[in-house]
Amino acid sequence: MKQLVTILLLFAAAVALGTILQNTAYVLLVYPPYRIELSLKFFVLLLLTVFVLGYWLIHMLAATTQLPAIVQKLRLDRAQKKARKLLDVALSAFFEGRYVEAEKIAARAIKLGESSALYPIIAARSAHELEATDRRDAYLSIVGSKSPGDTTMRFMATAKFKLDQHDQQGALNALQELRDSGARVNVGVLALELKAQQQAGNWDEVLRVLEQMEKRKGIDAAQAGQVRQQALREKSRQI
Repeated sequence: MKQLVTILLLFAAAVALGTILQNTAYVLLVYPPYRIELSLKFFVLLLLTVFVLGYWLIHMLAATTQLPAIVQKLRLDRAQKKARKLLDVALSAFFEGRYVEAEKIAARAIKLGESSALYPIIAARSAHELEATDRRDAYLSIVGSKSPGDTTMRFMATAKFKLDQHDQQGALNALQELRDSGARVNVGVLALELKAQQQAGNWDEVLRVLEQMEKRKGIDAAQAGQVRQQALREKSRQI
């Protein structure tokens, strides 16, 4: 429908222009003491020229005012594309045990403006493996909560770090904060909680978490049996 209207308007404009160009009338412009007499043809062409030049000038001015924002967006997009290419390299370095390289690559991506929580998590995990706790905690502090996934990664990383430092209560506190945040509790979270409860000697809680993992098929039967036997044995010793 829009195309039809456009065609009709163009056709009407062409007819009107043809009629005007065949007209021998004149246009008289009076601005005392000046008088200017122009042919109708020339006057119409002059108006069209002024209109086109005016439209072009306004368009150029608008583009000029938007130029800094456009340039900034292009730079940001280029930086983000470059940062995203670093993700595969950082992950490969981390899982290959090249923690120094993984941390440097992830930190570089962060400086390039990449907002994904994966980069500070990779950097924090790498720094943790290097026993650089100050850098690790600094990276972890910039992980936001834009999504439940970001929140889960942050608290799970915190819990793992606490467990590695034999701070079972700190790990349990982090996991409780994860639950309180409303984020979904997955098998990985339960596995961390099971380990923390075992290390803390909370055997009733071990059995509770173990039951949840079995329902979700997050632990094989042989391992579950060993954990249950250990929990029951330790409970009997406490009586």
